[in-house]
Parts: sequence; structure tokens; C-alpha cells
Amino acid sequence: MSENHPTTSHRQTLTAEFARAAAGFDRRTKGRFDDLGVLDFAGVGPGDAVLEVGAGTGNFLGLFAHAARLLVAVDLSPVMLGLARRSHPRLGLITGDGARLPLRSGSVELVTSAQTLHHVARPLEILKEMVRVMTPKGRLLIVDQVATERFEEAVVMNELEVVRDPSHAASRPPSALRTVVKAAGLDIADERIVEVDERFSEWMLAGEFPPKRIDAVQAFIGRWGDATGMDWRHDGREWRFTRRRMMLLAQRPGPS
Repeated sequence: MSENHPTTSHRQTLTAEFARAAAGFDRRTKGRFDDLGVLDFAGVGPGDAVLEVGAGTGNFLGLFAHAARLLVAVDLSPVMLGLARRSHPRLGLITGDGARLPLRSGSVELVTSAQTLHHVARPLEILKEMVRVMTPKGRLLIVDQVATERFEEAVVMNELEVVRDPSHAASRPPSALRTVVKAAGLDIADERIVEVDERFSEWMLAGEFPPKRIDAVQAFIGRWGDATGMDWRHDGREWRFTRRRMMLLAQRPGPS
């Protein structure tokens, strides 16, 4: 693959961005998945192996620590995985690409990805690889932020997200996530949309993001925030918005 290939360029941006921001990212994401109820939603059992693709510092995969027999974290960033090792010593850590998982086929009961697919321009190849390593009765759990179903709002939301984080690829509407999961050969077993009110200072943690970038994002919100579908409003102290995440559980088709 040529160094000029856009996927290679984006991978380099992704790796550099998360290496730079790893410590702040780890602080910002502690606890953010705790109220989603992912253990019950995914139906994890004590005999299950759980794999997370794009595991970062392990704050999502760590939720399964007392519910599964084996936890495996795969991420492109060795810096992120180094922080995961400190906070979540039970995790097996693999520096690798989600499109080429170093695991045998049919070996994992639950394959997960949390807040990762919006960094991936072509998610289908990663989803197919995740399906490959699933056991015949395994499940796929996707948790990711979503745009609205209005095309124009999704476009502006993604413009804002790229200003905030150059490694961003696309926040997709729920219908698009359903489509790509079905294209990977799975049936959707369950889904849920979770909305939370979030502060700008929580979304762009001081110290994690460069001050000039924080200023650029605030300027974008002031001009175009109403067009993003993110419900931006100012409470007199700072910007607030509605974050929407989709939880999607899928499995292989059953007998017809």
C-alpha cells in the first residue's frame, strides 16, 4: 500500500492524534460508558471471550472484567494500549489493525467496538473481519455516536467533528449503521439510541486539545452549530449539546 493511499494517510493521522492526546483522552473517557448497561444489553456470560477493536485505553472493555473469561484489546496506538495496561491489567493487549485481526476464525463470543467506527472511512472491511472471528453463535456489539437522519445536518456535524479531531472520518445516521452491519452478513438482534446532555468542557477537555483548536471549534459552533443537529445552546457559561449514541447488537442469521 502506497504511503499516498488515503487510508494510510488517515491511519497516520489517527495514530499521531491519539498518541498526542492519550493521557487526556483516558481521563475524559473514564466512566462515560458506565450507565449504558452494556453487560445486560450484550448478554455476556462467564465463559465468553470479549474482543474490542479500537479499544484505546480500555475504559469500555474494562466494563466486562468481572463478567467474561477473557478480554482482548486491539488498537493501532501502542501509547493508548500502554495506558490501558496500567488501568486494566486483565486485558490482553494487541497492537494491530482491525481490518487484519491476528485471531483465528470463530474464536470470540462477543466482538465489540465502542466510539471507533466514526474514525473509520470504510467500516465494512473491519466489520467483516470482526464477523470472521466471531463464534457461530457469537454477537457483535457496536456503540458509536450518530448523526441525525437529515443529510445536510450530518454533513455539517462531520465538518465540526473534523475541526475538533482530524482523525474523525464520519458520524453516520442510525440507518447507515444498520445498513453496514447487515452488509457484513449479520441480523440485528437489538438496538438502542441513548441521548445525553453534554458540556463543551467535557467534550473538549482542556489539556487534551490545543487551545487554538478549542477556539476554532467554538467559532464553528457559534456560526454553524444550529445546522449540525446536535442541539447546541449556550447556558450563560459554556456551550452544551445533545450527544446521541447508538448501541447495536447483531448476530449471524438463524435458520430460515
